[in-house]
Amino acid sequence: MTKKQSHLHREANLIQMLDPIDSDWNQALAAPDETVAEELVAAIDFSQLNSLFDNFLQVMGIPIALIDLQGKVLASSRWQQACAHFHRQSPTTLNRCLESDRDLALQLEQGKNYSVYRCRNGLIDCATPILLEDRHIANLFIGQFFTTEPDIAYFTKQAEQAGFDVTEYLAAIDEVPILDEAKLPALLNMLSALALQISQLSLLNSRYQQSLQQTEQLVTARTQELQMQNAILQQISEGAPLTTVLLHLVQQVEALHPGAICSILLLDNDGQTLRHGAAPSLPEAYNRALDGVRIGEGVGSCGTAAFTRKTVIVSHIQQHPYWQSYLALAELAGVQACWSQPVLNPEGKVLGTFAIYYQQPSEPSEALLQKIDSYSKLAELAISRSLSSQQIRQLAFYDSLTKLANRRLLEEHLLQVIAASQRSQKFAGLMFIDLDNFKPVNDLYGHKTGDTLLIEVASRLQLSVRSADTVARFGGDEFVVLLRDMDTDKHKARQQLEALASKIQQRLLHPYPLPGGSMHQCSCSIGLVLFMGESSSDELLRQADAAMYAAKKQHSLTSWYD
Repeated sequence: MTKKQSHLHREANLIQMLDPIDSDWNQALAAPDETVAEELVAAIDFSQLNSLFDNFLQVMGIPIALIDLQGKVLASSRWQQACAHFHRQSPTTLNRCLESDRDLALQLEQGKNYSVYRCRNGLIDCATPILLEDRHIANLFIGQFFTTEPDIAYFTKQAEQAGFDVTEYLAAIDEVPILDEAKLPALLNMLSALALQISQLSLLNSRYQQSLQQTEQLVTARTQELQMQNAILQQISEGAPLTTVLLHLVQQVEALHPGAICSILLLDNDGQTLRHGAAPSLPEAYNRALDGVRIGEGVGSCGTAAFTRKTVIVSHIQQHPYWQSYLALAELAGVQACWSQPVLNPEGKVLGTFAIYYQQPSEPSEALLQKIDSYSKLAELAISRSLSSQQIRQLAFYDSLTKLANRRLLEEHLLQVIAASQRSQKFAGLMFIDLDNFKPVNDLYGHKTGDTLLIEVASRLQLSVRSADTVARFGGDEFVVLLRDMDTDKHKARQQLEALASKIQQRLLHPYPLPGGSMHQCSCSIGLVLFMGESSSDELLRQADAAMYAAKKQHSLTSWYD
């Protein structure tokens, strides 16, 4: 059997299986299968055609059916009683119907504009193809009519051979209309034009609805993105912690793009290593492994992006050279694609990376890359704002030269220690330190050398105390050390403070290198105060300062304020 014969055979079987008796064809048949014009046919609403065909049947008495290329009825009116209740109910006449259907369909497949055919049961059918956007999508059939008066003797004999009730059969034949054959082409052209117009309008409406739906989806997605951006911007403006902002950003991006796993890494102050920023959907072990990784060409997607300052697209991790040293990590995280965008500030400085992972090999669209770029800009804004806040705090609370706490921060810490010592009943200590022979360094070598020496003094002081204690530059060559949580016994606390003062004196006395290879020794005078929450911060600083001047006056290394 040829392909064309197979097609016609399938069409005939569908008609045989689902022939209407008391029901409309399009109500009895299943939904259309896929066809060569499925995209077009599926878009058309055929309810208007059903109404048109029913009205035509009532006026002209002629049934109409629109049938796709697989034999499925798309729209139809009721069929003639002679056909539905007689010809297709007897095996003899049914075979003739199917043969006629095949012959008529074959004529249309041969490219005819329309075909008129006398079926083997004595009635006339005709059909014309329906073309939509130059594609043959269906055939329009009208049928069971006469062009001349029917031969009653012929139909009487046919009724007897098929076993029909002659009277009822002839009554059904009498209902079949008689049409002028010369008018058939015009009739077919009119019907096909109407069917085509309705189909075109339905298709245009369908496409409009699809376009409207797509537009609504785009508007919804854009609205969600704007809401997310506004929420992030509000957090940034309100001074929310950077970790909170980045976590919220990552979670919102993942919600907007199902399947995406988002990660933000921050470039360390050393400019060489990446630190964990936010990646809640990646395993904790994976995040720990990346925390502290050095940037460089070929260091995965993020390390390379931070190093090259360019977007890195790795669509298949297993096959990409950048990831060969990190395949075990990728397997741990269950990821197979990673696209990383460097986060750059307006001056082009790298602040970190914004990455999207996928669990399957994936290639980003241009639209998604643009979105990732906009997300990375939000991350840049949050990071820059946080760095600015840190810089502002640094300027407000820390000495610009030595990076030690300034007088303002010292007073805040002193108030905290006063309250804490009163609660814990542990003594706290205060040292006021003044360098004895610092001025000659400035006079002989200049202030730049003097600044270098002060920076070294600050470093030695910080190395002498605990991380919980405070070292501050009070002004010029004066420094203050604040010690918290000392002993509850005053005598022991006094011994601890004296021991630390002696340690500091020895460290500060160690020679300082100067330009030209010379060395300079810088002794110091220290005033000591022990307290347990009974004084104000101003009073304690005054007492420590007085003790320092007493030590300097007495040419003693230390002096207590008692």
